[in-house]
Amino acid sequence: MLKTLSEASIVESLYKKLASVGFTVYKNYRVLEYEIDVLALENGGSRPIIHVFEVKTRVKPRLIKQLYRRIPFSDYIYVVIPYTLLAHVYRKIERMFGIVIYYNDDFYIVKQPEFLNNGKNVCKIAIKFSEPSSCSFM
Repeated sequence: MLKTLSEASIVESLYKKLASVGFTVYKNYRVLEYEIDVLALENGGSRPIIHVFEVKTRVKPRLIKQLYRRIPFSDYIYVVIPYTLLAHVYRKIERMFGIVIYYNDDFYIVKQPEFLNNGKNVCKIAIKFSEPSSCSFM
């Protein structure tokens, strides 16, 4: 019997996985009026690379709109889904977005996202509103 997956449990697993491989990771991170499920900063170069992960256990019509709203403050955007949704989501997601599947308690990138080069805006917003930010290492 398949166990029921919740978005919260997948977010927690993804958070732990990314932190274990060296990313600076935030759960339920707010940027302006948007809440990002998982925001991961990859250190290197002149600024951190911003990876945005939106976790879904069901595909809803608003998914695409939600992904587009993350473009202004992301370098890479991924949708994270249980493997059972892959065929349905793969047809709907545009080339610029990546797809990560959650299968057997692990994560697999099945579609690489395009580099958007907008992650610098997260740091600008965090500094402007004096939010806690890991952009201080820039």
